Amino acid sequence: MNLFSELGIEFWHWWILACLMLVLEMLLPGIIFLWLSVAAAAAGFVVLLVPDVSVELQLIAFGVFSVLSFVIGRRFFRPARSGAQEEDVSSTRSSLVGKTTVLTEKTTNGRVRQNVYGSSWVLKSDEELVEGQKVRVCGIEGSTLLVEAVKADDPD
Repeated sequence: MNLFSELGIEFWHWWILACLMLVLEMLLPGIIFLWLSVAAAAAGFVVLLVPDVSVELQLIAFGVFSVLSFVIGRRFFRPARSGAQEEDVSSTRSSLVGKTTVLTEKTTNGRVRQNVYGSSWVLKSDEELVEGQKVRVCGIEGSTLLVEAVKADDPD
């Protein structure tokens, strides 16, 4: 007695399975259901092209397409690494040296925290500076920008 002989799986069953896998892909972390969805859609196309294919062969095709889509997907769509590379960080940081900004608060003990070009930094100065003072980044120590007041006669 054949276990799958009574099942009548049509091409659209595979496509519904592919859609369900895409929904799971959106709801769950990871990327495995995307590749299974591609495999189910491919199995559906096989059944569409060859309607008399047995259920066993459909399942084997789904398994082969799953492995192929996973291998191809991992090769061409590698997930991006989280975090920045060290050279990216240093080049971004060093690009701040020489830039100017305006203080949004006065310094306390020569320090103030504020956003500079989209990132939050501690600004450190040798002298007390007032709100609205234009400052130039002259160096970086860890996560602290070393700044100096821009004199009125200094060109930007």
